[in-house]
Amino acid sequence: LDVTDGRLLPPDQPEATTNIAVVRLKRGGKHFEVAAFPNKVLQWRNRVERDIDEVLQTRQIFVNVHKGEFAKKVDLVLVFGTNEEDSISLQILEAGELQVSDKERQHHFDTLFHEIATVVAEKCVDSTGRPLTISLIERAMHDAHYAVVPTRTAKQQSLDVMRLLEQQSGVGIVRAQMRVCVRAERGDAAEVRALLAGLEGLKLERELTADAVFEAVCLIPPGAFRQLSHPPKSAARMAVEVLDARVTSTASSAAEPTANSASALPSERNTPAAIEPRELFSAASARAPGSGSAYGSASEAPKQFVCKSCPGAEFPTAQEHREHFKSEWHKFNLKLKTKGQPAVSQEELKEQMHDMAAGAGEDDFFK
Repeated sequence: LDVTDGRLLPPDQPEATTNIAVVRLKRGGKHFEVAAFPNKVLQWRNRVERDIDEVLQTRQIFVNVHKGEFAKKVDLVLVFGTNEEDSISLQILEAGELQVSDKERQHHFDTLFHEIATVVAEKCVDSTGRPLTISLIERAMHDAHYAVVPTRTAKQQSLDVMRLLEQQSGVGIVRAQMRVCVRAERGDAAEVRALLAGLEGLKLERELTADAVFEAVCLIPPGAFRQLSHPPKSAARMAVEVLDARVTSTASSAAEPTANSASALPSERNTPAAIEPRELFSAASARAPGSGSAYGSASEAPKQFVCKSCPGAEFPTAQEHREHFKSEWHKFNLKLKTKGQPAVSQEELKEQMHDMAAGAGEDDFFK
């Protein structure tokens, strides 16, 4: 307030309303508005929020929320055919235009821009097959002057961005291939091979025919997955399993030496060849404890996970090691450690629990 000649004068421009999201609908040549809570309108339209009282600050219909001008009932009946504010407010909330501030709008655009870049980075690789970073995709989108459309989802716009960046020279972005495993009966192997040969961009990695089962592991472009997973009804029955949704250079098979290679000898930088899942499982079972195969030396022995708080606690896997920290044995030893008492083994803990159960009633022990 200004003080002039001892009088208090109101400000020339009153402070605008805050913490209000205005939804405006233009119909019949007139404007109608409702006052909602920020960030709740989009949740209501995405069916995340179901309580209308958590979305609207009031059920009244306005002509101008900031000036506090209410809509006339005559205009409501003329435009909407009713003067019930509950039903009219729902119509405005669904079909109206959300009026947000510049900062909120910019935040929404930046968030959507980042989501689009994230989807593109998850589905694409560079020309050498290496994964792309989100910051690189964002920089390429800025250089291509891509404009975000707020009414479309990030997944829908990511397809447009992929096509746009593929056309841009110097970006070197391509859709990542998928590694799938196709299984069918041995008698249908010829028909399945013919179906795979008809797919554009397919690369066969492994093929196995044994025990009346035909199995093929291949790389396909994402666009060909639907043709493979939904074959014609007259085609042979087969099962399609996705082994890797995005194949990168670290996961793809090693490139064969070409005539332009400096040397045909294996290099440390070559990527290891893809391993058949059955071979991987059989190799893992052969190395498992108790499988009958001994390790050549102590350095080749598997890594053991131990707990320093519990004597004799050793675990072959990290998962069992993590589960141990939630056990009563580990919690009991931690309590003893805080009291300065020595830790007990798992057998000693069982004996103590047995003695406690014998000395107390069953109802008292399980309270």
